[in-house]
Amino acid sequence: MSESTFEFNIKNAGKSYPITLTSAESVSDLKQKIEDLTQIPVARQKYMVKGGLSDESATNLSTIIKPGSTVMLLGTPDSNLISKPKVKNHFIEDLSPDQQVQQFNELPIGLKNMGNTCYMNATLQALYRIEPLRQMVLNYDASKDSSNSNPQSDVHYKLVLEMKRCFEGLQKKSFKSIMPVVLLNVLRKAYPQFAERDQSSGFYKQQDAEELLTQLFHSLNVVFGDKFGEDFRIQFRTTTTDTANANDVTVKEEESDIKLQCHISGTTNFLKSGLIDSLNEKIEKRSDTTGANSVYTVHKEIIRLPKLLMVQYVRFFWKRSTGKKSKILRKVVFPFQMDVTDMLESTYQKEKIEVREKLREVEKEKTEKERELKKRKLSGNGDDSNEVVDVVMTPKEEFETKKALEDSQAEFWKDEYKKQFPDNLTPGENPSSVYNLIGIITHQGANSESGHYQAFMKDEKDDNIWYKFNDDKVSIIEKEKIEMLAGGGESDSALILLYEGLGL
Repeated sequence: MSESTFEFNIKNAGKSYPITLTSAESVSDLKQKIEDLTQIPVARQKYMVKGGLSDESATNLSTIIKPGSTVMLLGTPDSNLISKPKVKNHFIEDLSPDQQVQQFNELPIGLKNMGNTCYMNATLQALYRIEPLRQMVLNYDASKDSSNSNPQSDVHYKLVLEMKRCFEGLQKKSFKSIMPVVLLNVLRKAYPQFAERDQSSGFYKQQDAEELLTQLFHSLNVVFGDKFGEDFRIQFRTTTTDTANANDVTVKEEESDIKLQCHISGTTNFLKSGLIDSLNEKIEKRSDTTGANSVYTVHKEIIRLPKLLMVQYVRFFWKRSTGKKSKILRKVVFPFQMDVTDMLESTYQKEKIEVREKLREVEKEKTEKERELKKRKLSGNGDDSNEVVDVVMTPKEEFETKKALEDSQAEFWKDEYKKQFPDNLTPGENPSSVYNLIGIITHQGANSESGHYQAFMKDEKDDNIWYKFNDDKVSIIEKEKIEMLAGGGESDSALILLYEGLGL
């Protein structure tokens, strides 16, 4: 009887090596193969798997290494490499040059302001940090796009192609900042409103980031179709009732949008109350039943929640005396985690509550584990890299170990959340009714034609780290300071909030 085989990949120093093993081959056989492929001596090979493959005689490795997976290998071909002594560093200045480069390379890069283009820079930074959107744009291949056959829509494909080039620059970080001048020119051709100039100065005008976001979404929908929009689409059940005739009721379920709006009145203090108020309104129209004008109530209930929820603060309104869009400065507090259960249709609400409770159990367990790990680190007993690999490592190996452990933990909890997702979940739908805040586009100033736009985005791996994108200046800010973006003056006020479904 022939021995069974399985395949997986070994990754070291940015290179992947395909490996095929039989059930009879041992850890020792694997390590010898790796030495032949990479020139890394067996003694220096350290594998990022449970146990580190320390049992040289172990066979049937498919029970330890998942077939088709990629295993991180730490080690260098030079067995005599001089390493930095194992000491704990507390400040950037204490780190070796290699370690400093690794630390600074973790900081994102910014976009140059090309004259009142902060609205575009802030919007692009926010969109880049929406992982599924980023990957879709980065994977766009114009040469294989068979749908690009309409000359009138060519400008949308060009715009997405330039977005891809901008995203590639943000990803590679080859320069301190990027100047997306070609993207700006294509944008102004696609949407001439962004090419408006001030009549007195001749300079390009400041524009509204929310309007840009809407137009970019239109172009992305033209290029990618439904597979793009599903992650953002909110669907409503709309009930319209004549206040003068209770029997005149119309119910529709076709209406959808890519964002919720928070209308701000003199009593709006919290985001949730503003959102709920915006789902209920009164309109005056002609009645098909009586033929006379009547006041109707319009009540909306959500019947589909997206993975990614965008919320717009309706802060700008047309002020006739100035001929400009003025800004409502009122402070409206937003949450870091938001449950929209009370905005859902009753049957849909019950489904989401059931899943919500399961996900919150996983969230509670995750929080407790992270708290335990933090305590261990503070006491000096929680250096995960030393638990996995008890050897002196080079700065690069140390960095790769830390990153591999973070990725492994993130993947573990993602799988734990996914186990609780319902089987009937549609593509792009949020499994529960809970969302976590991942980003904010803000505006400072008194009206939409002046002031300054910035983006504040959460780190994708650490909930306590936020980045401030002020054009080409990027800095880290404390999570507590994000709460100050709720408004209340002409300083930074939240304009667009980006939320991601819990567990996604």
